[in-house]
Amino acid sequence: MQEALDRLRGAVPALPPEGAVVERDGPVVRTHYGTHGEAGHGPLPAGDLDTLVARQVEAFARRNEPIVWPVYGTDAGLAESLRAAGFTPEPERAVLVCPIGTDRTELPGVGHHWPWHQRVAELAAASGPHRRPYAEFLADAAHLSQSSEVILDGDRAAWAEAAGEFMVLGGVTDPGLAAALATHDWRSPERPAWSRRPHVRYFLAEATSDLRAAFEAAGMRALTTVTRYHLPSPGEPARSRPVRTLFSEPEHDDIWARFEERFAFRPDTRVYPGITEPAGSATWHVGDLDDAQLDALTEIVHTGLRACVEPGEELYWLDWHHAGYRFDPARVDGAGPRWPGAVFPDGDYYIHLTGDLRLGTFGHPWEETVCVFGDLLTRIAPDLTTALGAPFRSTPRP
Repeated sequence: MQEALDRLRGAVPALPPEGAVVERDGPVVRTHYGTHGEAGHGPLPAGDLDTLVARQVEAFARRNEPIVWPVYGTDAGLAESLRAAGFTPEPERAVLVCPIGTDRTELPGVGHHWPWHQRVAELAAASGPHRRPYAEFLADAAHLSQSSEVILDGDRAAWAEAAGEFMVLGGVTDPGLAAALATHDWRSPERPAWSRRPHVRYFLAEATSDLRAAFEAAGMRALTTVTRYHLPSPGEPARSRPVRTLFSEPEHDDIWARFEERFAFRPDTRVYPGITEPAGSATWHVGDLDDAQLDALTEIVHTGLRACVEPGEELYWLDWHHAGYRFDPARVDGAGPRWPGAVFPDGDYYIHLTGDLRLGTFGHPWEETVCVFGDLLTRIAPDLTTALGAPFRSTPRP
């Protein structure tokens, strides 16, 4: 189990958490969330740990991110280097592990709707500390992933995610759930097909005091310890990630409702143009563009959106009947996470929109068009015409 834990700690995720950037520096994996950063690694090679730590501190400082650095009981000498660099520790916690259980009793749960998540968030805020705060779990869009589980049983909740060979407990709000979690068969063939995890071999939790006692009573044993060390950022850190996924929350419903009302959205494979295109808009046909023209379309729209929004103003990217995003265009691409979504409507309606609906783009997948409206059109119309040709439809400003 120790070797499996070492592999888990030093792994680079196949997909980075939403709105985050993952970088490897030798044995260290840095995750930059925009609001904070986390350093992780497997066993560290013998050498100058002070230099290794200083290099990570500098990398996080360039992004103005506070640092969280978990130190395990097997990380000889690392705690001393972190303390010397100004890090301060949380209380130590036990890392508890057991083989996946055999109990195929269905775990309680209601569904992935917003009031349900709000209730779990309330229970999480009133308990802890947790290995993975529930707010971070949601920000990673883990609740939309097939790798995750959220349990709500009356006034008790837990959340976990499959990672490598482990089902890793992010948090649990009541020790009374410990036995069910530790003995559950997370890879049972009786589970729904989307939630079967044949590669998972172990269940992992972190705990102290009563929660530790409950897990140990359920058959878990302490493999090592973990202490999280913290270092503040050089300045005031950002309060939100560069990108946030939106799906079932009221904000997502609200922006869609306002868009549909303002633009009379008419989703239909035979209805063109699909919206009542506002005054001062122009529409380009994009169905027969070559790769260079598609790249130009994307670059021109992205550059124009960055220039049109106010400093700190966020944009929405919407995908009909799918998850959307709220993001800061000044903090994506470059050294940040990639720009979410696409301009070209590849199979569905894709929309860029400011929160006040004053400007944006509307991509129609069946008409194979992109409509540009508001001040964005004024800024990018000449460049789009040069790259794509003249628009085939436009509505003059009043």
